Order: sequence, then structure tokens, then C-alpha cells
Amino acid sequence: MKLTTGMKMPEIIYNTAYESGISYLDKTKGQKSVILFDRYYGCTVCQLDLLELKENFEKFTEKNSSLKVVLQSDPASLKEKLDKDPLPYEIICDPKGELYKEFEIEPAGSMPKLVGGVKTLSKINRAKKRGLEHGEYEGEELQLPALFIVDETGTIVYAKYARNLGDLPSAEEIAAMV
Repeated sequence: MKLTTGMKMPEIIYNTAYESGISYLDKTKGQKSVILFDRYYGCTVCQLDLLELKENFEKFTEKNSSLKVVLQSDPASLKEKLDKDPLPYEIICDPKGELYKEFEIEPAGSMPKLVGGVKTLSKINRAKKRGLEHGEYEGEELQLPALFIVDETGTIVYAKYARNLGDLPSAEEIAAMV
């Protein structure tokens, strides 16, 4: 089912690198939440997204909002990386891409469609300038991202299925939207 503005966010029972069987609705009850579906931890563009979200995390907490990122990464390998470089928000591990399928977050038809255009190339260049390097490949290589913002009542107030890797708001823009 595609998630759209105005609908209630459905329950997600998820695992992180540290816990399993977590209820999304229980964890975010009574607060705004942002849930970003990215690709996987080794993806250079995704690493940039994670880093920029970390740098802007205080803007989310100032607004009493929860931030979660879904990755097609294995919990055990992710734990090893997060133990070395922790993030202040939760990473939902979906190595089989089940949530992506459930919410119809489709892969791109080809690598050129995944890359898209100038915004993605700009992100790739920013990642390189910050010294980020591609890591282990996981999940669906052509996976497109998506972003959902949910209000305190559990209603989706923003839904965006990206057309390419550069087609979502920046971390700073997301924080301003909450």
C-alpha cells in the first residue's frame, strides 16, 4: 500500500542493530516523527544523508520529533559500524526490503534513472569532499528512497516517493518541515 498524505501511519514492527520487535507506533506515540527510507549503509549518498541528519539532529529534538531511517542493511554488520560511529537516531534494519515492498517504494528501472541528474551528482560530490567511500553492497542496488513525516496524531502530513537519489529534501529542509 502506498503511503499518502492524510492517511494514518500503519504499524511497523521493526528491528535495529540492538533490539528487535519494536513497535513504531508505540515508540512515536504523541510526537511528530520522520521516517526516511534510504538504501543501505555502504551507499555513499546514504552515508551523506546519515551524516547530515546527525548534524541536524538537534533541530528534530527541539521540535519533539522522532527520527528514524530505514536501511536495507543487516543488523549484525550495522551494529559493528554503529558501535564505532554511533548515530543519535534509530536505524531500522530491513535487509530483505520487506517494508519497501509493503509501502510500494520501488527500485529505479536502471542506474541512470536511479542517479537522475544534477542534485544526485551534487550529493555524490559532497560525499567525496567529506571523504565518504562506498562500503559493502546490500539490498536492492537500484532502490529509490522515500520520506514520510507523521504528526502527533499519527497522520501522515508529508509523503514523498523519490524519482532518483537526489529527489528528497535535505536534512536541514526536513527538519524545517517538521
